[in-house]
Amino acid sequence: MEPSTKVEACVLARIQQRLVRLYDLGSSPNVTPFLCDAEAAEAVGGDPGRGEVLLVAEEEDGVSLGLYVEPEALALLQSGVDVLGEGQFDAYCLAAEGVSHFVYLVYRHEQTRSVSELELELQAEVDKYATALLEGNGVGAIRARSQAIRERLYQDPALADSAESLEGNRYRHAIALASRYTRRLERQHIDRGAIGELVAELRRFYRVGMREKLALASE
Repeated sequence: MEPSTKVEACVLARIQQRLVRLYDLGSSPNVTPFLCDAEAAEAVGGDPGRGEVLLVAEEEDGVSLGLYVEPEALALLQSGVDVLGEGQFDAYCLAAEGVSHFVYLVYRHEQTRSVSELELELQAEVDKYATALLEGNGVGAIRARSQAIRERLYQDPALADSAESLEGNRYRHAIALASRYTRRLERQHIDRGAIGELVAELRRFYRVGMREKLALASE
């Protein structure tokens, strides 16, 4: 699918590069050709009203992907300013979640490993935290940044789906797991200034399956 604007392409490519570097993935298919507008997303059953939609279709020779992210959110991020700035955070979360889903699904597909919807959501919650966190400089700045990001991501999040729905239950479960896991990262690594150990732990978490993720989040 063709990208709708160059702004969208640049913003999402920048987030994808952060993920590739953070997780030492070597490479990842460029997300740009997979971007689509609201009309294209609706045509294949997606709901652009959610702000971000990863479109997945099983085919005989593999999987077809498309990604929609609300253009207004991406326009707020085009200057590359601090994601914790006024009006930036929600927009960044939409964009980072979409790219996270894309990169992680492709990564698991290339390994011929399946991935559940809960695992996609959990990894996206961790990815939003990690990519926003590591834009800061200095141990003290990262420690304060971690607390601010965790509070905004995981305390009373505004979700479109009710807690009684399947989707709402899955999102809330993923958020609770990510909140617990990232709090442990703070205690074990960030509070000690061990940023190298933090990155190593994030890379380990990225590569394990759902059962291992649950165990790591529960420690």
